[in-house]
Order: sequence, then C-alpha cells, then structure tokens
Amino acid sequence: MATVYVAHDLRLDRRLALKVMHPSLAQDPTFVQRFINEAHSVAKLSHPNVVQVFDQGEDQGHVFLAMEYVPGRTLRDLLRARGRLTPHEALNVMAPVLAALGAAHQAGMVHRDIKPENVLLTEDGRVKVADFGLARAVEQSNQGLTRTGTLMGTAAYLAPEQIERGTADARTDVYAAGIMFYELLTGSQPHTGETPIAIAYQHVNEDVPRPSHFLPGLPAEVDALVTKATERDPRYRPGNAGQYLAKVLEVLNRLPAAAPAEQTPLAPVAPEAAATASVTAPQLIAGGAGPGTENATMVVDMQSAGLDGGRYDDDYDDYDDDDYREGPDPRRRRNLLIGVGAAVLALVVLVAGWWIVDGQYESVPDVVGATPEAASQLIRGEGLRYTLAEESVYSDVEVGAVASSDPEAGASLSPGEEVVVYLSKGPQTVSMPDLVGDDAANALKALEDLGFAPESVVQEDVDDENVEPGNVVSTDPGAGQEADREEGVTVFVSRSIPVPAVVGEDVDTARQKLEELGLSVEVTEEENADVDEGKVIRQSPDSGSSVGSNSTVSLTVSSGPPGVEIPDVVGMSVKDARKALKEAGFEVEVERIFGGRTVSHQSHTGRAPEGTEITITATPAGLDLGDFDDD
Repeated sequence: MATVYVAHDLRLDRRLALKVMHPSLAQDPTFVQRFINEAHSVAKLSHPNVVQVFDQGEDQGHVFLAMEYVPGRTLRDLLRARGRLTPHEALNVMAPVLAALGAAHQAGMVHRDIKPENVLLTEDGRVKVADFGLARAVEQSNQGLTRTGTLMGTAAYLAPEQIERGTADARTDVYAAGIMFYELLTGSQPHTGETPIAIAYQHVNEDVPRPSHFLPGLPAEVDALVTKATERDPRYRPGNAGQYLAKVLEVLNRLPAAAPAEQTPLAPVAPEAAATASVTAPQLIAGGAGPGTENATMVVDMQSAGLDGGRYDDDYDDYDDDDYREGPDPRRRRNLLIGVGAAVLALVVLVAGWWIVDGQYESVPDVVGATPEAASQLIRGEGLRYTLAEESVYSDVEVGAVASSDPEAGASLSPGEEVVVYLSKGPQTVSMPDLVGDDAANALKALEDLGFAPESVVQEDVDDENVEPGNVVSTDPGAGQEADREEGVTVFVSRSIPVPAVVGEDVDTARQKLEELGLSVEVTEEENADVDEGKVIRQSPDSGSSVGSNSTVSLTVSSGPPGVEIPDVVGMSVKDARKALKEAGFEVEVERIFGGRTVSHQSHTGRAPEGTEITITATPAGLDLGDFDDD
C-alpha cells in the first residue's frame, strides 16, 4: 500500500517512520479509507508491544501516516538468518505478540494480518506488532462476504472461517498466531502451494500437522499449544489472544531452563526508503509479484477465485444430424411437432404458474439446534440474508445453539430477505442444586453457570451457629425445586463478622470494640517486658479473619515485666538486708527508728518486677513496732 521512509519530526525533534501511500492507490477512496482506518485502529491502543501511530493526514495529494520508528528488523528477517528458533525463544517472541493482540481484542478489534513480516524486533530486544491496515472492529469483521465480496489477508495465515465465510474475530488472530508459532519452531509454514488460493484451500481441508512430526523431542506441551490454536473449528481454539497468552506463559514457566542459544546480531536499518514493487490494485495490497512476495497481503475476488460456491453450467451434447436422416414421414413429423409444441406450451404455463406461486420464493431452512455458523451457511445457501439477534431467548435447546428463527422454518421469502436467528440461553426453569454448606462465592458461581444473571441472585446474611461463617445456610427455592431464572433466587449465608485488629490497645478499649460487634471476649494475662501492663499482646482469631456472631475472641494481655522473688530480710542487719535485696535486683530504701540496726519490717514480699524499690525499717533490738499505735 505504501512506501515507508525514516523521517525527522521538526516540531518534536524525533525520528519517526513516515508511511506514504502509493499515488496509484491514493486515487481509490476504498484504499484511502483503509489507510486511515489503520491510524484510527492503533490510536485506540496504548500498549508497549504495539507500534504507535502519531499522526495521519494528506499533503498535496500524498496520504500519509506518521508512526513510531522502530530500529531493528522484522521477525521474518530473524527467521531467514536463524532458520528456526528454540522452543524457549519462540515462546518468548509469542508472549509479547499475544499481549499486543490481547490489547486489540480487549478494545474490540481484530488485526487480520498477523505474520512474521508484521512483527518488529528492536535492537534492545523488544517485540512490537505493526501494520493494523486490515484491522477491523469485531462486529464489522463478522458481517461475512457477499457473492461479489473480497477476501483480504495473507494466504499462509488465513483461518478456515475467513476463507469459507469471510468472517473474522479474535479467534482468527489466534489461528494466525498459531501458524506463526509453528513457523518459528519448524522454520517453515504448514501449508504450501503454487498459488495463494491453493494454500487457502489447504487451510479449509487439512489440519495443521504437529511440529513434533518434524522435531522429535519437542515438549508435548509446546506441541499442544500449536495444535490448540490452529484447530479448524474456531470453537475449539482459545477465545482470544489473552487466553492464548495465559497458556503460553504457563508452558514457558514450566519448561526447564535452557542454555541461551547463539543470537544473530540485528542488522542495521538503512535510512533510505525500502524498495517497493509496482503493483496493480486491487489484486495485491503489498508485493505478491515476484520472489520474496509469497507472504504478501492479498485482496482476492471471491467469485473469480471460485470460493463463493459458484454455480456450474449444464453441458449439452451436440446431436449428429446423421442420426435423424431416416425419420418419420412429413405428416407424422408435423403431428409430432404439434404435440411437442403443445407439451412445451403446457410446460411453460406450468412453470410460470409454479414461479408465480412458489418458485420465486426461497424456503427458510430448519436451523433450530444448529450452531450459529452452521445456521449461517444453511440460510445463506438458500439465498437469504442471515442476521444474528443481539438478545438470546429461553429454550430447551443447548445454550449457544439456535433456539428459533424469524420467520420460522418452512416460511417462503424472496431471495435476499432477512432471517433473524435467536440463540438459546437455556431453559427458563432449572432444578436448584444443593448448595447448603458451600462457600458463598462458589454457590454464586454455580448459579451463574446455570444461567442466572448476577442481578437475579440475592444474598442475605443470617445468624446460624451451626454453619461456618460465609457458607450457605439455605436457598429459596430449595434444593431440587424448580427455579425460574426470570424470578431469581435468594441465597441465605451464615453471617460473617470481620475481626478488627486490637493488638496494642488497652484491654478495656479492645473489649468494648469487640463486644459492640456482638463478639464475646476472653482475657488471659502474660508477663511481658516489652509491652506495657494492660495492653493486648495478641488476639485469636487474628485481624482480617471472619467469624460468626457470638463467637469468642481470645485476648492475651500484658501483666508487665516478669517478677523476681523478694528475699525475706526481716531480722537481718541493715547491712546484710541491703546486700541481699540489691543482689536480687531491687532498689533499697532504709528507714531507721531510734537508730535501729536490725530490720523489723519490709515493704514488699513475694515477687515483684526487677528494679522495684523495697523499703526496709530498722529498729533497736528488742523494740517491737507493734508497741506503737497509729498516733
């Protein structure tokens, strides 16, 4: 579509890539719009693995995109230099590619042209996905092809549904990524042929072989990644690039560490414009006209390629006149011609009547129970227009299959008229499962799997000492009863009270906080030199736990530093008493009465924290303090 130059942004003083559309294509509004769509598509994305588009415009008839400049080379260049990659290297390339596609799928877009040519490798080891020129919104990509439609993409990476029905969604990108993964591992593409159409037919009719057929010893989980992504039926592929990325990362993390393979240095990027082939729209968008263009992005006329289920002309034999030289006599021949003419006239009248009454109409096929893809084929095969309704309906048909059509099967429609198909969301009533005792989150998930919308499930907390907090006590309707998915259900869950953090608080404050929540408190004391007396050392259950109402929370409270046994010094001399108390770790205060030298009383007995001050009273020998009254 374009020539890409290395350019300099004078305003922001930076290098960028300037993509200028070929003048011959700039005259075609369709190609110009596709070029502009690329800018709009990428502008919706902000991802480190996507080449950014800075600006889009037109200058003196030149349509251009100003894009992020990525010094380095393409993944195709690396494959040509290396032949193939090790499983570790291939997985490490696929992960950022899938991350970029995942961002596009999350934004509601499909790339539609994933291949090594559109994956850029920077000189510092980063991986970026480029060329969103074919990217489309999912709903636009699923509109299918008309008999005069075109198929766009690269033959080697087209998914079967793109070729058969012209539809594309996130799973078609996953298929292309799987083909590219196969190519990274084996060094070649799974399907080859002399023409792009021949390759496309192989995607429809042949499975992609396992890479291990050519690489004995390849880990089975790597083999399975390729097989899963390249299933011909899109229903069996990962739903989007994000899901496929999760599987790739899981395998990458499980693979044993491998010695780093020798890396081929990245080739320098020349500042000159890339050489471009002269192409004629709309057969090819880029390349496809000579050596090295076998992976070009194509625009194929579906009808001329024979991919539209075209009609076959009847073959008529020419009769030899010699076979009729010995015919009947003229009168019999005249009568015969009259009879044949009458028969032809009657046939014409009969056919005309049939056409007026019924022949000009198409009959709506019976598609109830079919997949949306099969229903689309059947309806379009009758020359009618297929439309998938946005809303689903209740039905006994399997969820996701066709529940009904409007008009119904057998109705007569003119060619091109619309048939609206409604998918099943399951029966309206279901038998309630037994959820008593299950975790509330698991119970809600089970109901969601049965088709109940989250807003139709009501959760109510109740007090029940016999059921663990957070588990289901009962449901309404009960287990085994019929539940109407329109009316919803109520799930009664044992009340769960989160235990607050009270460690470090005063015991009275902690007790009050817990009792206000309806919890019982049990207190035990423990000596602790690091926690002040009366403060909570620990709690059980711990903060963040959930308990039922009337549950007990145990608090361990500090009683202060551990106590030391106080020596009994009564009767000792003051000198000996002071020495004994100090050696035990206590402070000593002496009170003398009438110059007494013998200890007759001490202020503390039993145990006390080390450093406690003990007062001893000394009296003269023979003097009893009891002889003195309080006065």
